Amino acid sequence: MGSSSDVQARAQTFLSAIVSEAEAQPAKSFDSLALRGIKIVEATPGRCICSFKAEPERLNRYGTLHGGCIATLVDSVSTVALVTEINESGVSVNLAVTYMKPVPGGADVTVDAQVVRTGRQLATIQVDILVQGSLCARGVHTKFLPGTGLPGLDGKSQLPRSKL
Repeated sequence: MGSSSDVQARAQTFLSAIVSEAEAQPAKSFDSLALRGIKIVEATPGRCICSFKAEPERLNRYGTLHGGCIATLVDSVSTVALVTEINESGVSVNLAVTYMKPVPGGADVTVDAQVVRTGRQLATIQVDILVQGSLCARGVHTKFLPGTGLPGLDGKSQLPRSKL
């Protein structure tokens, strides 16, 4: 797989690529706004832990972290965790978030993404959103892995046809 410094560097490179516009004023995309200031705390094969502060531009009208921001964190940080394990980002198939309690504005937030399983075609990653160790939201992200050598993806062979 490579050394832990290689994994950390791969995670940092991938995260930097998806938030490269983050320091632009004004933000050029929702991703760059949602991910501005996020830092990798730890990256190991199949896991990525990030942190950031719940700044005012990420809050909803109730003064808590916007649910869409949380979903974007689940999407992006889970992909970083996947890249640390298989060096492939995959394509989203399903993303589900369960919100347990609000993340207050100004809070220091930890995002902990762990690859649960990688199979031949799919990967599942679980992401916990925590404030002071307390679980506020949990996301599960399922990704299709197109670079796994499946029939039909190389442009030469054909996928099997249905018998219906």
